[in-house]
Amino acid sequence: METHDIVIGRGGDSLLGRVLDPRFTILSSFGSVTVETKRIQWIHFRNPPQQAQDEMWCNESDRLSGELQGHEVKFKPVSGATMTIPYTAVHTLIVNQFMNPGLRL
Repeated sequence: METHDIVIGRGGDSLLGRVLDPRFTILSSFGSVTVETKRIQWIHFRNPPQQAQDEMWCNESDRLSGELQGHEVKFKPVSGATMTIPYTAVHTLIVNQFMNPGLRL
């Protein structure tokens, strides 16, 4: 079954589509940890004072907090062309969650 991703902006806007980045790296208390996008459930991006650090939740129930490495996410919305979205504009990235068998990207 095909899954889709959702990017939620800091102002509440959201886009349905597909994250094109194959992996994300977070500098956590364990050191630098790289996780394949297909193994991530969501990423909450740092937004003080509500969210002091970036936070990555993985399919295996792993949860990592720290500093996400990089500056932008590559995203292909259902309704448009591929875009790059700066991390500073993103509240949450929900990955591999939304399933709609009739929707094709």
